[in-house]
Amino acid sequence: MTKEVVVALDAMGSDRGPSVVVEGAVRFFKKCSSDVTNNVSIILTGDRDCLAQYLSKFSGTKYPISIVHASQIITMNDAPAQVLREKRDSSMAVMANLQKEGKAHAMVSPGNTGAMMAASMFALGRIKGIPRPALAGTFPSMNNPTTILDVGANVGCKAEQLVQFAIMGDAYARGVFNIEKPRVALLNVGAERSKGSELIQDVYKRLEETHLNFIGNIEGDGILKGESDVVICDGFTGNAVLKTFESIAELVGGTLYSEMKRHWSSRAGYLLMRHSFAKLWERLDSAEYGGVPLLGLKGTTIVAHGSASPKAIKNAIVAACDCYRGDVAEKIQERISGVDRLEDRGRSE
Repeated sequence: MTKEVVVALDAMGSDRGPSVVVEGAVRFFKKCSSDVTNNVSIILTGDRDCLAQYLSKFSGTKYPISIVHASQIITMNDAPAQVLREKRDSSMAVMANLQKEGKAHAMVSPGNTGAMMAASMFALGRIKGIPRPALAGTFPSMNNPTTILDVGANVGCKAEQLVQFAIMGDAYARGVFNIEKPRVALLNVGAERSKGSELIQDVYKRLEETHLNFIGNIEGDGILKGESDVVICDGFTGNAVLKTFESIAELVGGTLYSEMKRHWSSRAGYLLMRHSFAKLWERLDSAEYGGVPLLGLKGTTIVAHGSASPKAIKNAIVAACDCYRGDVAEKIQERISGVDRLEDRGRSE
């Protein structure tokens, strides 16, 4: 029997309003296969009357979608601490409490990322041995999807943190993408072992001593080529990579559209290749991945973009189901415990 998943969804955090979030929740059941939606239910948190109207508008009442009322909203300008201190009845805080109380197995929010981190850490707690959670971004490549950690949660990182990112990325790739032995690489200015700062060279040595399938350094162009399954870097670098890729996808899509309108021959060519163009855009579209998981917590948290479309919300819910069903948190805990035992044995010797 398919593992049951109850997903709590912050319906008030989107920059585009609650209608987009509700539509995304309904689209999950309408567009996804039964293999994905089977035994899944969604709890929307936010203004009950408002959400009930949108749920009716999008014909969502026939699906397993319920509403838990929340009287407050976390804005993008609110400080993370406000979630815990001043806005305890916000849609985000209520959502987090549902998972803390065991009434939900995973949570998704397109709201304030810092506030989402604070709420998640308060509700779920960190996995032992991981002081700071990390955001794992998924990128298309010529092979399997490539996971990059961190893409914004930790700007400055120590060597131990980067090693932990590698362990979490390995667990995520195995649990979600079913890659038996993920190739883990360290993002650097060159492929040679001697390249990079003292910090990066230290991390390189540490990764060699783990049980991970560490393949060495990778340069930026190797990410989309699919040279590794997991790429490790600090949050500043990872976020720059993420934003650059999103702009490249928009540039490619916009350029193709402009060229197609330019001349009748271009339009004719498009008609012949529209299926290929659709497949290309599907691979480049960030909405296909929905959101990024916050790894290192004792539970499942997916952070969606503030301007996420209904399609992106739908896929963020899919990501939440995949993470929970793939036992990603448990796999990270097992890996971290294994590293601790290895280090303890090394010290005793």
